[in-house]
Amino acid sequence: MIFRGLVLLLLLLILFDFNIEKKGIKTKNLPWRIYVDKSLSIKYHKQPSSNAYKKGIQKLLAQLSEKGLSVEAYSFGSKLDTLTNILDLKLDANSTNFGLVADHIKKDYKNKIAGAIILTDGQINQGPILENIGDLISVPIHIVGIGEITPMRDVFVQSVDLPPKSVKGDKINIDVLISSLGVVKERINITLFNDVNKLIGSKIIKMSGTESVENIRFQIVPDKIGENNYLVKCSALPDEINIQNNQQKLAIHVMKDQYNIALVTGSPSFNTKVIKSHLLKNGNNFLDHYIIDEKNFSSKIKKFLEKKYEVIIFDNNPVLSSSDKWSSILRVFAKKLISHNSSFFIIPGPETDFKSLSKYLKIVNIDVKQLPLNGKVKMDWQFLDSWRNFSSLAKDSDFLQKVHSYPPQIQAYNISDIVEGKKTNVYANYIKDEEQSPLLIIGEKKLVRFAFWNSIDISSLKYMLSGSDFSFVFESTIKKITNWLMKKSDDGEFIFRTDKNSYQQGEEVTLTGVSSESNNKLIIADGLVELYQENNFIGSKNLFFDLIENKYKSKFWAPKPGEIYYKVLINKGFENFEVSNGSFMVKASHIEMNKIVLNNTKLINLATLTDGKFKKWSNISEISDSINQVEESESYISYFLLRTNYLFMFLIFVILSLEWLYRKKIGLI
Repeated sequence: MIFRGLVLLLLLLILFDFNIEKKGIKTKNLPWRIYVDKSLSIKYHKQPSSNAYKKGIQKLLAQLSEKGLSVEAYSFGSKLDTLTNILDLKLDANSTNFGLVADHIKKDYKNKIAGAIILTDGQINQGPILENIGDLISVPIHIVGIGEITPMRDVFVQSVDLPPKSVKGDKINIDVLISSLGVVKERINITLFNDVNKLIGSKIIKMSGTESVENIRFQIVPDKIGENNYLVKCSALPDEINIQNNQQKLAIHVMKDQYNIALVTGSPSFNTKVIKSHLLKNGNNFLDHYIIDEKNFSSKIKKFLEKKYEVIIFDNNPVLSSSDKWSSILRVFAKKLISHNSSFFIIPGPETDFKSLSKYLKIVNIDVKQLPLNGKVKMDWQFLDSWRNFSSLAKDSDFLQKVHSYPPQIQAYNISDIVEGKKTNVYANYIKDEEQSPLLIIGEKKLVRFAFWNSIDISSLKYMLSGSDFSFVFESTIKKITNWLMKKSDDGEFIFRTDKNSYQQGEEVTLTGVSSESNNKLIIADGLVELYQENNFIGSKNLFFDLIENKYKSKFWAPKPGEIYYKVLINKGFENFEVSNGSFMVKASHIEMNKIVLNNTKLINLATLTDGKFKKWSNISEISDSINQVEESESYISYFLLRTNYLFMFLIFVILSLEWLYRKKIGLI
């Protein structure tokens, strides 16, 4: 009965879900974390060498292990990694981001640590500055300083400031900042060259000591329309290690203050009025309108051929009455285009002579064939995606999607052959059942830019869309074509460039853009800069508008060495449109090499602020004396249910077994 009563009691405890509570205090040893600087600058210190650096850290880890301490090791530079074997450590990080260490120490506060040991030279060139890191950390930070407090000598071009665009004839200031590291009290020669390596400026300065900065200003007057390239150099010191940062390339886009345009009309048509009206009211254009026929050909052609024009527009020209005379000056005209660096825009009309015009089209590698008499009918057409890229900010992006809203055009000629390529593209096509015939061709041949509108009634874009939501299409189309022909910019609306042409790995890149329009009314609300290397996508960065400087800007770090291509995209609705592109070089040298010196004072301040110790590399063995076991006590309460406890269930089984043996012994079984 006693055994049975005991079993019944235990079963009742299970039935009522009885549990047992246990309270206590336990202690645990907190781990120490070691963070090892693996940036490139560590390798260039005179002391320690790379091997001595690794062996010294290995010895420190062994000392801490002998003291029974739990240690977690990490390496850091541009990113933070777990360090499993110190001898495999590579000192090749192209930047030093101390913020990675601070974030790693303070993240997930439940995983407490005793403190940290950081081995670094303190040359922070990415992330938060050292002065702000101490406030983020609540555990002791012991620091081992690497290197000497006297920096290696270096002179370099820190930055170059010049406007992205200018007007020809205007004076431009190029401000160059020359920086020095180490004790530099020598005369430095600063030179400026143009793109044919001609010296156009030279100045001698005397640097005045450690980390001094000198501002040099060159004033130039660019003599070429379009992109002008320059190279600024500073002479190297006798014992300078890093000389790849002693020069920088720069570029500026130069526009004319006045653009001379020749509108050559064989016979006035509906096209003539709208073309002339557009040219007179847009921009700083000076227009000469020649109406040349058989009677006045000789008197007018002389002035036309002698005067220099940025753009020559053939409007319904040549006509039959003067076609032979135009054919006779074909070679002279071709030489004029090249010698005067003129652009050529061909707009046929109803009276244009095929035989004569076809010869002029061959100047720009366009081969046309005459249509049959019944072939000149109104035809549907459409802009291609290439037009969207050519003029990304155009309001006509909605118009591009609505083919049925396009006013039909009367095709002028069949185009049998064009030399398409990098500099020649089709931007609009006629829509046919079997084939697509070009309507708009834009290109460049031997530095001569050209455009051909293959229709005899371009004016219908103006008249037939008047009063509609797309009334701007004629003005927008002609403006973008002529802007490109005038070389106001390569892409039409915007000019973007980097602050320098070449960078070191890890150096900050600033991309700046302005509108190519003189009124600067084009505003981007939101955009991206995409980076590529060898057609491989690297990443994207935000583009923002600086209201103070009235410029578009994007900032990012120079990635791995090589030529980096960038595309500037703007967001419009759910789509991105490319407005500019370009490239810059990233050298094999690193921004880390700009400062080979121990940042002694700031590292001492950081250690002191966190109640840690600072030791130089020569005294690294002393750092282990400051590292002791840190224990943390924790109160705990634990609960366990009897019905889930194996020992309790085993006890019931034992009691039942004893009862069975007892009953068997006394003969009840």
